[in-house]
Amino acid sequence: MPKFNRKANEGQMLIAILIALAVFAILTHALFTLISASYDLVSINRARVTAKHIAQEKIELARNVPYDDLGTVGGIPDGILAQEEIVNKNGLNFTITTSIIYIDDDFDGQGDDDLFPDYKRVRVEVSWEGLNASRKNPVVYITDVSPKISSAAEGTGILQILVLDAYGNTLSGADVTIVADTITPQVNLTQQTGFDGYVTLPGATPCVECYQVTVTKDGYSSEKTYSTSEIANPDKPHITVIEGKLSFITFNIDLLGTISLNTLADKTQEYPPQPNVNFILRGAKILGTDAQAQSVYKYEETHTTGENGSITLNELEWDTYTILMPTITSWDIAGSTPLIPIFLEPEENQDIDMVVFSHSDHSLYAIVKDTSQNLLENVYIKVSDGLGFEQEQITASTESADFGQAFFASLSELNYQVTATASGYSNYSGSLDVSGYTKNTIIMNSE
Repeated sequence: MPKFNRKANEGQMLIAILIALAVFAILTHALFTLISASYDLVSINRARVTAKHIAQEKIELARNVPYDDLGTVGGIPDGILAQEEIVNKNGLNFTITTSIIYIDDDFDGQGDDDLFPDYKRVRVEVSWEGLNASRKNPVVYITDVSPKISSAAEGTGILQILVLDAYGNTLSGADVTIVADTITPQVNLTQQTGFDGYVTLPGATPCVECYQVTVTKDGYSSEKTYSTSEIANPDKPHITVIEGKLSFITFNIDLLGTISLNTLADKTQEYPPQPNVNFILRGAKILGTDAQAQSVYKYEETHTTGENGSITLNELEWDTYTILMPTITSWDIAGSTPLIPIFLEPEENQDIDMVVFSHSDHSLYAIVKDTSQNLLENVYIKVSDGLGFEQEQITASTESADFGQAFFASLSELNYQVTATASGYSNYSGSLDVSGYTKNTIIMNSE
């Protein structure tokens, strides 16, 4: 008679129970996920349906507004509709953004400078927050509204803005903010450039230097117009609109870049980091001139390298940057890689190694190149005053931060004789007036 193995049977039952529990857990999780997804879908659909109803109501309201009143408060055209409002429906807050602009139909053959726009375009965007927010997928309705009878924007002009990148290519999706608070009705609106880079606004109220325009885009530089209270003589003053005329202005913006600067002691110390060096970084772009006819630079800031002799400057726009020392300084620039000034391209990360030397009242910073503008190493340079004083330096090697450069400190305010010799090149000889921090480039001719 076979023996009954009770322990084996209990083990098999336990395994079966565990498998059943696992299957039950999987089915329960799947059911919960399905229910949760269904709930989310129902919630999203309910919110979207509500948003569509709100947008439709706003569109119908716009269609029934008298044509002359069809516009947004502070917009071009000005009107009775709010640019942004919040309504609560079914326990959710919905944000309604309304944009109304003039449209000139190409069919009439008048072009962009047509002072009599054909109709108005109404754009209504409805977004919502919450657990199932619209995020980047709001409800958007667009409609065109024509005047019931022939309507002309008499007594107005056209404001047209073109946005380009650093290379002169048209830039779409840039935000153009226009503010004019000295006219009636006041203007305060933001439009985005189309694929052609333009924002064209017929129906602008005539005025003199009253339209403040600012152009921005995420991750890009910005550009704007200026009043005479900001800059005495701005290159881009606020825009003037003349009745019956087109007022046109161009802006250039592009992606931002980074400059990382390391300050180093000179080659006699083998280029260790030199901490806490104050310097001025100045771009070449000029916004205008001040009351003393001095240039107002778009970027001019004082910075200090840290304890490790380095600093990273983010969100810099493309430009040609010069590094200067403050009027009161402990240091002179004795060389750099790359050479200063530095051109920063859009979205570029530029690393700079800059050699500094203890400041003296009069000094000479010499850069030596061949006729192809290549830097030259191991060039022997002698500076003499003809009265017995001589100082000699050799340009640094290719792997050095001051490659092809040499620095002469503690000179006097005099005219010096400068000679330079290098293997394979004709000897150089010339005279140079040294006064303060003097920078000079020597060109060596091949033999």
